[in-house]
Formats: sequence, structure tokens, C-alpha cells
Amino acid sequence: MWLRLAGALLVTLAAIGALEYFGVSRVLGGRTPDEVGEATRGRAGELFWLMIFFVVMATSLLAAARRWAGHLRRAMVRPQDRGRG
Repeated sequence: MWLRLAGALLVTLAAIGALEYFGVSRVLGGRTPDEVGEATRGRAGELFWLMIFFVVMATSLLAAARRWAGHLRRAMVRPQDRGRG
């Protein structure tokens, strides 16, 4: 799970880096990188990134909980129930 999460993070950072390298962010955003940096330093920018962090972390924890729930269900099956079905 953590390997997949790290892989997704690396792909995302690589895509952002490629867009920044080719200058696509300036075309799409209409601001220079300096203007964007000043705008994101405000309180709203901090709250935005905090919420992004919480959404990603909650999604990761939900996926882990679902996986462990399946393991626990299989572990809770009584031995006499395994032979039937």
C-alpha cells in the first residue's frame, strides 16, 4: 500500500515538474510563478494544502481499513464453516 502511495506521489510530482518545465502553468494560470508564490502564502493557501493532506490521508486510511476488514473476516471464520460451501 505504501509503495503504491509513494509511486502515485512520485508520478504526481513528476507531472507537476514537467508542466512547470515546459511553462504550461503560466499559460493555464495566467500568472507568473512569483505571483502564484505570493498568493499561496496566505491563510487560504495554507488551509487548502491542509485540506488536501487530510483528504489524501483519509483516503489512504480508508483503503487500509477496507483491506484489513477483509483479512479479519477471513480470520474470524470458524474451522467447521471452512469445509462447507
